[in-house]
Order: sequence, then structure tokens, then C-alpha cells
Amino acid sequence: MTRDQLTIYLEREIAVFPGQTALLVSDAFSPDPFFSHQAEARFPSASLIKTPILLTALEQVRQGILSLRDRLEVPQRAILPDSQVFEEGPGFFTLEELLYWMIADSDNTAANVILDTLGLDAVNEYCTILLGLSNTLCQRKMLDFDAARAGLENYTSVADQRRMFCLLQGGQILSHGLREIALSILRRQRHSGCMLRYIADDVALAHKTGSLDGVAHDCGLFLLTKPLFVGICTWDGPSPDGDPVQRRYIGRLAKAIYDTYKEG
Repeated sequence: MTRDQLTIYLEREIAVFPGQTALLVSDAFSPDPFFSHQAEARFPSASLIKTPILLTALEQVRQGILSLRDRLEVPQRAILPDSQVFEEGPGFFTLEELLYWMIADSDNTAANVILDTLGLDAVNEYCTILLGLSNTLCQRKMLDFDAARAGLENYTSVADQRRMFCLLQGGQILSHGLREIALSILRRQRHSGCMLRYIADDVALAHKTGSLDGVAHDCGLFLLTKPLFVGICTWDGPSPDGDPVQRRYIGRLAKAIYDTYKEG
């Protein structure tokens, strides 16, 4: 379809979706979006918060505070019941391994061990001061439902997600080697049930997904000849966590966007 037809299609799909949608499509190097809907809306981030955690950790590696070879303890008490990475029990693992599992498998145990190492304040300072994000806030660890009930939620917006990914792709943060590590980890994301759901091409996508009850997100860069940022985030939706209704919706929109822009 043409770009005008795509706009009509996206607007129609958003209008009938029984929940909230934030959607942003843009060239990675241009401030003017191709399509934008609720780009600045702040919503529960789910596992999208793991991208700024990744970048904060790599920034501390750049500064020499941490090393990718540092071995961090994953004690038994830290292993969450949803982990498929630490099924064999506790141990010591390198920071690089934990970063990979946090992103590629979206492992919550790995994320919490990394957060214990960094501290919430370090993540928020990096997001605000170095990345210039206005809607991203990390206030609790993963699966800390007591904190969530107390009103401590993690938040982001698709505009903030775009800024993060585009600063990374554009070489404006980290060092060259650490940027390549970050993009490599994001490209190896194992969760393909959202934006990649209906795309048959062997396409490189550096991205992060997230889901909770009524929440499903996917944001990242299609690494085409001209890198394309796509962020599709949904909340207040009809799907309990694990139900694919919202992820299918994201997949339909992403395929239409990809098919329209893949030739540049």
C-alpha cells in the first residue's frame, strides 16, 4: 500500500482497537515521524524498561565502573518462578550473560540482579540526564507486585523509546564496541510474537517486547537500508498476559508498516 493508504489503515485499526495504542514510525535519523499517535503518552512499560537498564549498565562499563566480565551472584532467593534461564539453580554469571538473558529471553531474574548492581537511581539518572528522556521512570524491580500495588510502577513512552534506539543507532551514546554489543543483544531478541509475527522476510530487527495483563508492547529498529524505528505499544487492552489478541494486533500493524517502508 502507499504511505497515504497506510495512514488510513493505521488510523482505522487504532480507532476500533478496544484499548489504548501509542504508535510511532520514523526514519532513525529524522525528527519528523512518518506516523505518530499518542507518542508522548506515558504508560506502564512492562519489559520495555529493560532497554534503558541495558544501556545504563553498558554506560557504567564505558566509564570503567563495571566490566562485562564481572561475575555477579544469582542467589536462590533471587530466582523468580518464571525464569527458564536459572532453572538449574543459583550461581555466578558474567554481566554480559545477564544482559543477554535480560533482553533476549526477557528474564526477570537477570533484570533484578542487574538492577541490584546498578540501583534504580542510576537508571533514572541515565535516562533523564544522558538520554534526555521525559516519560521513562524505573521505580521497582521485575514482578515486585507489592511495590506495584503501592503505586510504584515503571513507565515509558514510544517517543522515549524512539530516542533511545535512535541515539544508539546514530552513535551518540556509548562507545563503538559497546553500541555493537547492545545492538547485537537487541537483534537476538527471542520473542517474535509481536512485530515479527506476520513478517516472512529474514529481517534484522533490534527490539524489545513487553507484556502484562492488558499490556503488550514492541519497540525497535528495522535495520533496513534506511533504519526504520517502529514502536507499537498497547495498554488497557482486552488480553490477560499470555493471551495473543494484543500481540496479533501489533503484528498486523507492523506487517503493514514494514511492507510499506521496506523498499525505502
